[in-house]
Amino acid sequence: MRKPALLSTSPTVRALLITALVNATGTGAFMSGSVLYFSNHLEIPAGTVGLTLSVCALLTLFTTVPASLLLERFGVKQTLIFLHLFRAGGYSAYLLVDSPASFIALTLVLTIVDRLANPASQALLAAVLPAGQRVEIMAWRHAAGNVGVGLGSLAVAVAISVSPSLGYPLVMLLDGASFLVAAALLIKIPAPERAAAPQRGSALFTRRWPGRTYLAFTGISAFFLLSDALMTVALPLWVSERADIAVGTVGVLFLINTAVTVVLQPRLSRGLTGAAAAGRALVQAGCVLAAGATAFLIGDLTRAGAASAALVLGVVLLSVGAARFTAAGWWFSVELAPVDERPRFLAVYSLSATAERVIGPLFVSFVVVRLGAAGWLAAAGVFLACALTGRAFGRAVPPEQPQARGPEARAVRS
Repeated sequence: MRKPALLSTSPTVRALLITALVNATGTGAFMSGSVLYFSNHLEIPAGTVGLTLSVCALLTLFTTVPASLLLERFGVKQTLIFLHLFRAGGYSAYLLVDSPASFIALTLVLTIVDRLANPASQALLAAVLPAGQRVEIMAWRHAAGNVGVGLGSLAVAVAISVSPSLGYPLVMLLDGASFLVAAALLIKIPAPERAAAPQRGSALFTRRWPGRTYLAFTGISAFFLLSDALMTVALPLWVSERADIAVGTVGVLFLINTAVTVVLQPRLSRGLTGAAAAGRALVQAGCVLAAGATAFLIGDLTRAGAASAALVLGVVLLSVGAARFTAAGWWFSVELAPVDERPRFLAVYSLSATAERVIGPLFVSFVVVRLGAAGWLAAAGVFLACALTGRAFGRAVPPEQPQARGPEARAVRS
């Protein structure tokens, strides 16, 4: 696989990739061991854990965008470093939690901070990477993040199997340490030029906010992202109800998903340097995701070996489709946003992922899994409808985009 020269020649890019790897390692540890830590080690009721996570995710729909004004007030890089340091202390503080009330309070604060960190990271990348290579470099960063998630999950699995009493606290310590290292690495990245400070007294509702096109893309992105819910919720539930498929198959399928993403994300992100290409990528992503849902439909109608083969095919197709959409999403979310207002616009775009976390589990649980073949057909229909919007969004961006000057070019060469 061809590796862009920037990956080996730019200190900025190398720092970003290492930061993604370190950060994702802690995230992988948290994802794989946090629920077990809360329920088994802290003995918090499983219902309380699930309800808290859902409510906190829902609340961030209303907090992320107003909080994004901090990015303009204090600068993207400075705010992101602060958020990393705050999360380093916050996730480590789970070791001090001794009641459901303290668990709920800490989880609420950390969820709000986590959601703000996502648009902050995207805005920093948009500012310091050259426009022509931004999407491909972000793809390499995404691939490095997937490797990190796998490493973190493996570390926690080994630690818990060796000594649960030490393994569970290690989950929080590893996650906290990863944010501390990520903050230190970000110090080396050149700070982008900041937009003019807003006039004193300017209010939230007097700022310029995304128009219909940007909001429409944010909305359609939530439906593209339903592929995540199909992988993480629908697939395990569906396999658990099949007597002819081993439950351990789920782990193998997740491994396939991770491997496909790591290997193909950079390749599937090449060539997205214009609106037409990004629009075609949306069409392709929707069609491939629909094909993946159709493969699961076939698996629902078949048995044993044929069903397992359909599962593998479906996971590969979902992984490819999701990777293609991810690349197109990066391009549109940045290029549809004014350069000096990207943090605010990207905060709005991040709501698509938050909305998917709210509606995704409900859709796959009550429609896809419950209806069986008809549910998978409905999922395929949703993705095909998403594909139909691709060309429209491709025409929504002016043919000539303003090229990054000054700070972007200097940051990559530095």
